[in-house]
Amino acid sequence: MFLCVLALDTSAVRLVSPWFVGGTIALAAVLCVVVVAGWRRWRHRRAGRTASVLAATALVVLALASVANASGSFYPTLGSLLGTSAPAVSTAGARAEVTGPGSVRTVAGPHGPLPVYLPAAATAPGAGDVRFPVVEWLGSLSTGDPLVAALDRAVAEHRSPPVVVVAAGPVDAAEAAALHDWAAGAASGLPVRGDRAGWAIAGPTAARSCPLGIALGRPSDWSAAAGTPCGLTAPAGPDAPPALLAVTIGTGVADVTSQVSPAPVTGYVLTDAADAPAAVVGWLGARLPGPVHAPVTGADSVPS
Repeated sequence: MFLCVLALDTSAVRLVSPWFVGGTIALAAVLCVVVVAGWRRWRHRRAGRTASVLAATALVVLALASVANASGSFYPTLGSLLGTSAPAVSTAGARAEVTGPGSVRTVAGPHGPLPVYLPAAATAPGAGDVRFPVVEWLGSLSTGDPLVAALDRAVAEHRSPPVVVVAAGPVDAAEAAALHDWAAGAASGLPVRGDRAGWAIAGPTAARSCPLGIALGRPSDWSAAAGTPCGLTAPAGPDAPPALLAVTIGTGVADVTSQVSPAPVTGYVLTDAADAPAAVVGWLGARLPGPVHAPVTGADSVPS
């Protein structure tokens, strides 16, 4: 079912937010005070003492767990904790503790110059054996682009693992698949994961390309897709269907879940197109896994 904006999207509930962590600590402190202050004042002492002690103990445990979770970003969202979205993996062991601004570079693609966004962790010293999740972006990409700002902010706030973005431009399904195969291969020199779980495809809301339709046509390549709902058909092949985010601006969208069943579909109805990059990045960030170490070969390199 489509949801209006974030009706009850568990991927939007941030467990590493300072408000959540601070709130649980404050509630735990209040309940501890209640236990002490009401110890001799409960009308039904046994029941009151038991209930207040159990509640205070639960809140203290939750507060300690939230502090530990925030420090390691093990479960950045409620969706990752409940299993309704892929948990963002703690990336400290893969040198992804570097969360500064990423950079947009032009590399030699299979059909000419190709803009690529590299997170700060990908260019950090000693990052040669680390492979990052990747988003194939069916639009333009340049320094100062709203998508770049949204990525930098999401990584810094632990709402997304560091990701590489390959800007394919407005391509069709065959061209998108060809670029995926090239970028995932060793010949590209890009520090990206080669497994399906580490790949997503997305595009601007005004683009003529249809990332949702492309992902449904070849679900073996992408685990998630985000963009304007168009050309949606039942998933092809035996692979698990990709998770889909359908984004529209200003007006609602029809319920198309019957057309793409059993693909899980989430719908965002945004009032301003400027909000789309942050919404897409946040949604994908809760579903993509973190970077991993990989054996270094002679072909492994980071584009300069």
